[in-house]
Amino acid sequence: MSSSPPDNEAPRLLGFDVPDLQENVDQSEDEAIIAMLDVAPHAAWLALFNDRLDALKSDLGVAGVEVEGPSIRFYGSISDGRRLATAVASLINDVTLDYRSQSSARKVPFERPDPF
Repeated sequence: MSSSPPDNEAPRLLGFDVPDLQENVDQSEDEAIIAMLDVAPHAAWLALFNDRLDALKSDLGVAGVEVEGPSIRFYGSISDGRRLATAVASLINDVTLDYRSQSSARKVPFERPDPF
């Protein structure tokens, strides 16, 4: 039985680093909530992520987002870090599922050549 190789372009969430959150946000000085991924996301994954990011920003008071390799930094004045972490986890998982389904749709199934 063979298993499919891992998708090195579609990240999985490993966990979070959550500092004490501040009432007023200064992105240049404040610590961020960091979502730690298993791999750095591919450009197509990031495009899907960015398409959905505005809703998260407005719903949860996220002031800024920075992607650095396999880390995504979220800056915000939200008082409920757990709620933000849950929303970010959901966003990352949804984007990864969409990315994988779009990638699968683009792949052409292998066909054996006709021996005759």
